[in-house]
Amino acid sequence: MIPQIIVEIAFPVGASTGTALQLDDTARGKLDTGTLAGDTTWVDVSPWVRAVSTRRGASRANTPILRYEPGTATIALDNSDRRFDPTNLSGPYVVAGRSQVTPMRAVRIRAIWNEVTFDLFRGYADSWDITWWDPDDSEAVVQCTDAFKVLANNDRIPVEAVGDGELSGTRVNRILDSVDWPRTDRLIDTGDTVLQGTTLQGDALTELQLTADSDLGELYVDGAGRLVFRGRYGVTTDERSNLSQATFGDAGPDSGELPYDLDGLAISYDDQQLINLARIGRANGTVQTAQDLASQSKYLVRTFDRTDLLMASDADAASVATWIIKISKEPELRFDAIIIDPDLDPDVLYPQLLGREIGDRITIIRRPPGGGDPIKRDVWIRGISHEAQPEQWKATWSLQAATKTMLFVKLDDPVAGQLDDNALA
Repeated sequence: MIPQIIVEIAFPVGASTGTALQLDDTARGKLDTGTLAGDTTWVDVSPWVRAVSTRRGASRANTPILRYEPGTATIALDNSDRRFDPTNLSGPYVVAGRSQVTPMRAVRIRAIWNEVTFDLFRGYADSWDITWWDPDDSEAVVQCTDAFKVLANNDRIPVEAVGDGELSGTRVNRILDSVDWPRTDRLIDTGDTVLQGTTLQGDALTELQLTADSDLGELYVDGAGRLVFRGRYGVTTDERSNLSQATFGDAGPDSGELPYDLDGLAISYDDQQLINLARIGRANGTVQTAQDLASQSKYLVRTFDRTDLLMASDADAASVATWIIKISKEPELRFDAIIIDPDLDPDVLYPQLLGREIGDRITIIRRPPGGGDPIKRDVWIRGISHEAQPEQWKATWSLQAATKTMLFVKLDDPVAGQLDDNALA
């Protein structure tokens, strides 16, 4: 038994589902968020679903300033009666002679397990690809992208500079306001970095990502379609990130460790994350340099450059450069990805597979063949992918080590901000 897959498309309303309250929506079902939505906002196409895949977050956490990718989904639908064929003007999704099977229809994907509903993806249809297998079988494949697509395509005219000295979270809200992004579709942290002013020029996504980069924060779209911004100290202050939420291991039943696909644990020990010379600069500022000569002697020079950040002071840029060197000057054995196969223990693993979110902290234990000490790592989930069919479901989480990076501490605090190699979290 696998979770019930719910796929719905906003054929009646198009791209915008507005701020209307939707009683069946875990994110927008609060009584103080808007007026009651009609029953025709969403059309349930679940009976025609053949397969669903979704991907959100970062596919790989291989740089110290982590940038999340647009979330995507692919939905394969049974189109044998041509209901999803945009050229079929006799189908069920036709209004006044025009097909509603078009790009930019809002799409949401959810799952129900033990009467609990989980949001997996919310975004917009990119394309409808129709294939005829034989006279009696046709399939429609819907490619979708989340809110990042909308924000990237909203190119703004510059205004007089505003917001000098404001925190990064305020800046994120300012950018979203500039494109009329709904308040119900955002979860914005206060942020931790003071920024230079902005003219709000260019596409909104680029400025949002640059704001998050400047804070060393997180910017992504959650499973309910809301834009999330969390400042750099979120990993130290939010319980879901500073405490492990689950332990996955290979000790077997009754061990207290959750099982996982042993062949699906990606283990890396390479030079991909090795940096011993960092040059960090802010716009209109002086580039700040940090380096570790001992690391350069052992591994040669490995450089990281960012000179376009928005922090208000060179001192903040210098702190970022120092932090990068401290966490990246030595290679580290790490877990890059893990596959969760719920068939190993459905009652325990499905709530984990469906309920984990980007930024959650988990523990992974791998006992090497041939004996020796177990390899144990705390990691953050940085990307979530689902592959679901009527009789099969698997999830892949991309990971980032949560040990060295916990050295975030207070970069601007002369005491708490001391980056001490002996004080790893």
